[in-house]
Parts: sequence; C-alpha cells; structure tokens
Amino acid sequence: MTGRGGAMAEQADGVDGVAPIDSLGDRPARAPDHETEAAILSVLARDLADRPGELLQRLTDLIVAHGVAGSAGVSLREADRFRWDAVAGAWAHQRGGGMPLDASPCGLAIARDSALLIERPERLFPGGAITPAICEILLVPFHVAGEAAGTLWLLSHDRARRFDQEDARLLRSLAQFAASALVVRQRTAELARSRDLLQATMDASTDMIQVFEAVRDESGAIVDFHWLLNNHTSESRYGEVRGQSLLERNPGVVEEGIFDTFRHVTETGEPRQDERHYVHEQFDSWFLQTVVKLNDGVATTTKDIGAWKSAQEEVLRLRDAAAQEQVRQSEERLRQFGEASHDVLWIREAATLRWHYLTPAFETVYGLSRDRAIAGDEARSWLDLVDPADRALAEAMMARVRGGEHVSFDYRIRRPVDGAIRWIRDTGFPIRDGAGAVTMIGGIGEDITDAHAAAETVRRSEERLRNAVEVGRLGLWDWNLRSGEVHWSDEHYRMAGYAVGAVVPSYDVWRERLHPDDRAGVEAALSAAERDRTEYAREFRMIHPDGELRWLSARGRFFYDRDGRADRMVGAMVDVTDRREWEERQAVLIAELQHRTRNLMGVVRSIADSMARTSVNFADFRARFADRLDALARVQALLSRLSDVDRVTFDDLLRTELSAMGGAEKAVLDGPAGVRLRSSTVQTLALALHELATNAVKYGALGQPAGQLTVSWRIEPASAAARPWLHIDWRERGVVMPAAEPDGGAAARGGGQGRELIEQALPYQLGARTHHALERDGVHCTIAIPISASGREE
Repeated sequence: MTGRGGAMAEQADGVDGVAPIDSLGDRPARAPDHETEAAILSVLARDLADRPGELLQRLTDLIVAHGVAGSAGVSLREADRFRWDAVAGAWAHQRGGGMPLDASPCGLAIARDSALLIERPERLFPGGAITPAICEILLVPFHVAGEAAGTLWLLSHDRARRFDQEDARLLRSLAQFAASALVVRQRTAELARSRDLLQATMDASTDMIQVFEAVRDESGAIVDFHWLLNNHTSESRYGEVRGQSLLERNPGVVEEGIFDTFRHVTETGEPRQDERHYVHEQFDSWFLQTVVKLNDGVATTTKDIGAWKSAQEEVLRLRDAAAQEQVRQSEERLRQFGEASHDVLWIREAATLRWHYLTPAFETVYGLSRDRAIAGDEARSWLDLVDPADRALAEAMMARVRGGEHVSFDYRIRRPVDGAIRWIRDTGFPIRDGAGAVTMIGGIGEDITDAHAAAETVRRSEERLRNAVEVGRLGLWDWNLRSGEVHWSDEHYRMAGYAVGAVVPSYDVWRERLHPDDRAGVEAALSAAERDRTEYAREFRMIHPDGELRWLSARGRFFYDRDGRADRMVGAMVDVTDRREWEERQAVLIAELQHRTRNLMGVVRSIADSMARTSVNFADFRARFADRLDALARVQALLSRLSDVDRVTFDDLLRTELSAMGGAEKAVLDGPAGVRLRSSTVQTLALALHELATNAVKYGALGQPAGQLTVSWRIEPASAAARPWLHIDWRERGVVMPAAEPDGGAAARGGGQGRELIEQALPYQLGARTHHALERDGVHCTIAIPISASGREE
C-alpha cells in the first residue's frame, strides 16, 4: 500500500493498542470450535446453489447469530476505498458504507497479508464518534485469483469479549469461503449476462430457433418431446409453448417424419437437415429444418422457404413450357420474390460458374454490387470473397452440385467494403436440361452470422461453467433414475479413481469404489433422501485401484415427475481427505501433548521433592531447582520443534546440554550421528547428562584448565532375544581430585542427587544399566539404555 495506509503499516507495531497476529499468542488459548465452524459452513453450502448473490451477507449473519462477535462484515476492495459489502449485528446499519483504501484497518490487514488484531482502533484510526463503540477489531484478508480482494472482520463492542487464536483460526477458515463466495457471485452474474445475450441473439434471428427435451418412458425409449426454448420468431407462430408436449401441440410431426428425425438425432448425435412440406395445424408451407443434438434432446433452426420453393418450382416448370411469355412472367415473379427476400438467390452456369441471376440481397450480404459480381471473372470473383480457409471446401461443394448433387454447407466470406466476416449457409441444387444434363445450378445463400454467434455464445457459456467446476474441483453428477444413464464431470472420474472417460458412468461403477464399511450407510442415506424429499448429504471413503483411500463429501437432490416418482438426481462431491487427515492428526497430537504434560509434571514433582530433601536452604533450593528446570526447558524445546514422525537424537541432546553449560568447545564427542531416542526416554536421560555436565563445570574437566572430557557412544545391535542398546561412556581426565573432601564436598563432587538419578532413577524408569565411579583423575560414568529397532537414522 502507499500513502497514509503504507505509513500505518510501517508504524503499527509502535502504536499503543495495536497488536498484529503474532501477539494473539498472548491471549488465552482454547480448543478449536469445529462445531460452530461446521454449522456455519453447512448452512452456507446449502445456500450455494439457490442464493449465490447473498452468500457474503449470509456469512456475516451466521457469524453474529452464533455469538462469535457483536458485529461482523465483509469489506471488498475497490479503486480507492473499501466498501462494506456485507454487515451484520450491531453495525448492520453501516452496510454499503466504507473507508478510504489507504486509511483503514482493512488496508493495514491487506498490507501485512495476515490476520490483524487491533485494540482501541480509534487511537490508530481517529475520526468521528462511532456507535456502538468498538473495543477490538479482528481482520483476515482474502484473495481471488492471487490478488487481495477484501477482508472478513469481527467487532467486539464489549470489553469482556476479547478475541483469541481460535477466533483468528475460525476467521481464516471462513475467509476462504468468503473468497469462494465472491467468485461464485461473479461467475453467476457472468452466466446471467451470457444467458441474456444468447436470448437476445436468438430473438434477432428471422428463423425459428427451438430447443426440445426428450421425454422417455420407464424403459428409456423416447415417447415425446417437450419445448424448452423458443426465440421471438418461433413464439410469434406458436405462442408460449415452453413445457408443452410436441405430439399434443403438433401431431403432424409423426406423419411427416419430424418426430422420427428428432428421435434419431437425439439417440445418435448425427445432425440432420431436411426440406419439408408441412401441411398440418397452423402451417401450410415448405421449411428447411436443421436438427442437432443438445443434451438429451435437440435444437432446431427452421426457415420458411415456401415462397422460394414455390418460385423454384415455378421457374423449373416455366422453363420447360413453350410459351416465352409464361417464362417471362415467371422470371418476373422470381425477380420480385428475390428482391423481397433477405436471402441470396442465385443461378449460375454449371460449366463456368458464371452468374446468370443474383438477388439484391447479394449486395447486402456480400458487400459487392451485383453488376460487378456478374461482370467479373466467373468463379474467381466469388472465390475472392470466400475466406482463404474455406475456399477448398467451397470449390469441392460446387463441384458436387455441378455433378448433379444437392448440397448444403457453411463457409465464411470477407466483405470487401468493410472487411467484416460473415457466415453463409449455401444450399445448392442442379438444374438439368431436357436431356437430363446439368447445365445450370441454382441455390440459396443464407446469412447465418447471428445464428453462428449464438451457437458460439452457448459454447463459451458452457466452457465458462466447465472451467468454474474444474477450478472449484467439484465432482458433479446427473443421474437419470429411469434409464440408469449417469453423467459425470471430469473431476468426478478422478475422485472415483478412474481416468476421465475410462468407464461408462453408472451407479454400479460408482458403488464398486465405495469402502465396504461405508456402503450400507451411503445407500441408506440415498434412500432416505429420496423417500423424505430431503437433501442428500454424506461423507464416505473411496478406494482407488492403487489402494489409496480418499474421503469425499457429497451433496445431492432428487427431482420428481408429475406422479411423485423420483426420476432424476443431481449433486456434487468435494475431496475432504486433507481435512479428515488433519482432524485425525490433531487428535493424535492432543493425546501426545497430554501424555507429555503428565510425564513432565511427574518429572518436575520428582525434582522438587528431591531438591527439598537435599537443599541447605531456600536460596539453595531455588538455584538448583531453576537449574534443572532450565535443562527440562531445553529438552522440551527439542521435542516441540519435531513432527510426529521425527525424534530427538542423542547427539543433538548431548550437544544442546553441553552448549548450555558452555562446555561444547572443550569436550571431545565420538559416536554415530542420528541415534533417535524414544520420547519417554529423553527427559530422564537429559537430566542425567545435565547432572554430569553441571558437576564437570563446577568440579571437573569442564571447570579445570587441564581437564579433558571425552563422551563416546555406540549402538549394540539387536539380537533375536533383545532390542538394540545405546552405550554411553562419560570419561573425565586430568582433574585434580581432593585427597579428602570435607563433609558435603564428596557428595557435591560425586554423590548426591545426580548420582542417585544415574544409579537409581535411570535403571528404574528406563531399564538402564549404569556405573558411576570417582577415579583418581576424574569421573567415569557409563550408561546403557535400550532403544527402538528404528533408533538409527538411515
């Protein structure tokens, strides 16, 4: 950040009452409140599909409703300010307000990119009176596409309510959802705009554009089609028919073969284009109909070619007539029809492709005058207009028409007047002479640019939806309960352990991968959701072919037909393996912490009891007790920085203790590195090493200039009857030993609590074998303790 916000970010640590996230550790700790977190997220998950635009406000309402804070809000980053997009609680009336980008707590949290706790915020952000007053603010920034998008924040209006580490953890978790909710809201708005654009594009077409969905019986056979979508042109003929039966509204489609065509395209995916003379219901005309598969149904484009068909038939009939007047009149009618038509009607010589006839629409569509086109270099003048990428196709199609075929194909042209690209659908047919030879060819050129753009808009909309699903890593399914047909998203395949497209999705294929212990519960939950018409929600395990176990969380909904029978189910899955493993690991860590705490308290109690018995006075007790607590603290520092699979090694423990006593430089250490110790062994062994090092500093090799300390160790390998052992040899030399120690001196040099710990506590607690001797030039102590079979680092 820059400006005033940047300065605050640099000075915040020095301002009284401002505490960054690392100071949250000073607040009382409490166990994670997963119940509240789960309750909030479960409600938000239910609202995800139905109320995407209200998710952020719903999030703040739930935070306040669960008593997490007096007020909660979401601030979204804009050009020069933060806007309070969602606010709940005592501050709900502030929704829609905001603060400058460079002079707000939100700006400070984003500048640090971490959770931020601010006490008495009015000292850092002075201004007018704010009601109700704020005692503390806890903020967490969140990001969208790698960029800071805003913050989720909590307000305390009660000095007794002080935020702690658990509040920060919960807020981080909910901030991740806030980021996802913001993305969902943005994507939902984009899809709505795409839908409106598609409808507007379709309504601009003068052709009838319709979408039908197949209706199947219990065996899966198609028995009817229902209207899903009509454009404006279609609605002007049919009226509002969405949801109605095709067979009930237009039974003539069966007789004309239209119903069979729809069924064939739906089942095979093969597009069809046919000219039909339809004389049923409200129609009596010729139509050119294009049918393509769309999901479990078809999309159709139907063009009324009755006038052109009549004109074509009239032209062909009159050309064979003897009366030139009739031909002239027919051609005049054709001219009038052509001039009124929005499509390009043309007639060309088959041999040279020289145009004989072009309607005025040619100039509108192609951007070239008819006179120039007709006077040009036959086929060259037309091919020059065709996009280079489509010229080979256009020449091939014209060759087929000249060979006597009827063809229909799409290609692009580039208008010379403005360089605009237009999509053309040409329908060509041969015109034969009396001997049956193809001497002329004719056709209709339809400008389908708008329809092509509409189709491209649909494709892009579907691609955006697919990308959103992939980014969100959602495994989607759509299950037709009547036919058994199931559609999976790509992520669903991967979640079930299949390569995308490797299997035909089905209920049985999915069930095969369920963990045997989870199948009964999952199927019972499915049955209950279908029976009770409730949402299906379940977590279960899936076993992949390589043995990997994944936890999945699934939610779904059943849909019912008019008779109340479930006929469809849709849903989504997310992979929650990491969360599950984290929860299990957390439980293990808590149990380990409790175990270590009990052991540590026992060791401290034992040290205190022993110090109390052997101390001369309280000052002596305090000094010696503090010394041993420091040794325990060093051990705990070693233990706490390790993961659950690591262990303290003997050489780390020894060097840590000698370094603390200032003797690491003088000692000679000889032994294998990486000998790992059991956690239950570390504390007692560390105290023994501490006693030896303390005596060496006070009376022995580490305290006398001529003294020498050598510590060596080795591993005795395991045998069939015994575990491996670690042998430790502590040897002091060059120490001036007193000939006779006064009472208490001998105990201080070689006896007392240290020796008692080595000779009694180690054998009793660790099953060790020890020997402690005061030799004439220094202490010689040996310790042998059993270790685990994996005690040596590889």
